[in-house]
Amino acid sequence: MPDFDQPDFEPAAYAKQAAAAIGLPLNPAHLPGITMNLALAKRMAGLIEQMKLSPAEEAAPVYVARKAP
Repeated sequence: MPDFDQPDFEPAAYAKQAAAAIGLPLNPAHLPGITMNLALAKRMAGLIEQMKLSPAEEAAPVYVARKAP
């Protein structure tokens, strides 16, 4: 998992290294979109991490999907 808090996080470098680590071919034409999405994920994670939650607001430990009645 990337450390999005690090100011030196480089989305393009991370995408290349992660793809290589799992043996995923990475088309260079796709790199701009992947980089954009990783940068956006960094921004979203930063916003969420700023929120202070009480124990009552924590997410449930297990989600079980059910069919609608």
